[in-house]
Amino acid sequence: MGKVTLYIAQSADGYIAREDGSIDWLRDSADEDYGYEKFINTVDTVFLGRKTYDHIFELTEEFPYRMKDIYVVSNTREGHDDYATYLQPEQILPLVNMLKNEQNKTIWVVGGANLIHYFISAELIDEFQIFIQPTLIGKGIPLFKKNDLEKELQLTETKAYQDGMLAITYQKKEQKH
Repeated sequence: MGKVTLYIAQSADGYIAREDGSIDWLRDSADEDYGYEKFINTVDTVFLGRKTYDHIFELTEEFPYRMKDIYVVSNTREGHDDYATYLQPEQILPLVNMLKNEQNKTIWVVGGANLIHYFISAELIDEFQIFIQPTLIGKGIPLFKKNDLEKELQLTETKAYQDGMLAITYQKKEQKH
C-alpha cells in the first residue's frame, strides 16, 4: 500500500506563508536540505493547489517536479499543461485511493492551505513531516485551519538541526479494534 505525506515547513508561530502567499521568510540553505533530497526520491506523485503551482513558476525557471506525476487541484482549470493534470476537488478522493491502494504510489501533498485542509479533513494524510523554522512572522496563512476532525497522531521521529530548524514526523495512530 502506498502512502500520503505532508512534507512542509512552517514558522515557529504556525504559518506556512505570509498573508499574500509569500514564503520569503523561509530559509533556502545551501548547506542543509533538511532531508529533502532523500524524501523527494521516494515520491511518485505530487498534489498541489493551483496558487501554489503558479507560485512555483514565479520562484524558478525550471519546474522542479517534472519527473513526477503532477496533479493540480483547481476549481477553474481543466485538462493538462506541460507539467500537470488539473483536477476538480471532487476528483481528489477517488484518485488518491486508486493511486495509494491499487498502484502503491507514494504521494506528496505540497500545499497550499486549502488543499492541505481538504486532505486532513478527508483523513488522507498518513504521515506529517513538519519542519519548524525558528522564525516568527506574526501573521499569515496557518498550516492547520479549523476543522471538526480530532485525530491522535503518533510521533515517529524528531530531529533538531544546527541552525535551529526542528523536524517532527507524525503518523496516523493505528486504531485498536
